[in-house]
Amino acid sequence: MKHSIRQSAVISSLVLLLFTAPSKAVWYEATGQAQVKQGDLAQARHIAINDALSRAALFAGAKVQSSQQVLNGVLQHSMLDINSQYQVSQLQVMSETQRGNLLTVVIRADLNANSSEPSCQAQQYQKPLLLSQIRLAAREDAIYGQLFSLDKDATNQLHYQMQDNTSAAITTTLAHSTSLAELQPTYSDQLFRQGAQYIVSATIKDLSLGEKTHQFWQRAQKQRFFALDVVLYDLFDQSVVYQQEYRTESTWPYKKKHTPASHSQAFWQWPYGQKIDQLLAAVAQDLQQQLQCKPLLTSISQVANNQVFFNIGKQNGIKVGDKLQLIQVKRDPTKPQIKLLTQSDVVLIVRQVSEQHAMAEPENDALLQHIQAADIVSVHKSQK
Repeated sequence: MKHSIRQSAVISSLVLLLFTAPSKAVWYEATGQAQVKQGDLAQARHIAINDALSRAALFAGAKVQSSQQVLNGVLQHSMLDINSQYQVSQLQVMSETQRGNLLTVVIRADLNANSSEPSCQAQQYQKPLLLSQIRLAAREDAIYGQLFSLDKDATNQLHYQMQDNTSAAITTTLAHSTSLAELQPTYSDQLFRQGAQYIVSATIKDLSLGEKTHQFWQRAQKQRFFALDVVLYDLFDQSVVYQQEYRTESTWPYKKKHTPASHSQAFWQWPYGQKIDQLLAAVAQDLQQQLQCKPLLTSISQVANNQVFFNIGKQNGIKVGDKLQLIQVKRDPTKPQIKLLTQSDVVLIVRQVSEQHAMAEPENDALLQHIQAADIVSVHKSQK
């Protein structure tokens, strides 16, 4: 399935602060930005508010969707929609500033959880995610503007967008690309044992030039396309969780001899670079939605003196005092693709935690004979 980018907002910094609010209602403060195009301040304000609201909603654990109208490949109208898990009870614009053509707004939104719908809590643990280097399949198109480093630079830009838009994962960038065909069981198991749970593989499939633009002041410009195929892969289940092709387009000065290199800020401020950046923001938000309600899987590194040691820690959201439920997940030794799940009644309490490791002890001094090192467990916040 193909679709255009789902947001018209440019990259923005994000500050989210939790405020005192009535029961089930939480105030979030968020910053959004947008470009003022052709003096249309009202449209820029609409985009910037949507940008800020979407970031607040994603942080709160809501799923954000966008309905859009496209005419001849051009986005005409976009409307933000937060699903029924959360409702925006109140929205306040705290400040609005404009520097040049960049508009920045700060909003405060009252997000009210709908108890009639299953909720995905905002404080879900962060899953370890690998971002492999984006591959440039459309190398013959890269000659226009000498964009042969766009794969590397787009990977860095996607990493920044993941940091801004994806609170559900901790993203680590690999130094090499990884195709779906390379994720064989042995390699996937190796990555999982090293601490990763998911991996993103992406390919630039189109950088081609289209027809000349019809506007008389843009006669020396053509349309330029960009297409990115994205795959989110579960290393434990060894299956594709999500796959999508993203497309966008903008103008390109095809007669200009020298254009900014793709690593430069000038490139990402060009209309074409801005469109790619917006597309990458949409990718990051879609990955957030895919991962936010997924359980955190990890290996038990050691069991000693009735204590359990995990290869997860502060960076995943684990805190001292957290109560954890365990679901043991083992593979059938004769058929590795078959998983055997055994739910444990033991509730663990985290006693010690560092950035990447944690130690927990059973509540009520329960014994842990059935828990062994190298067991795979699914970690949830205890509801007890």
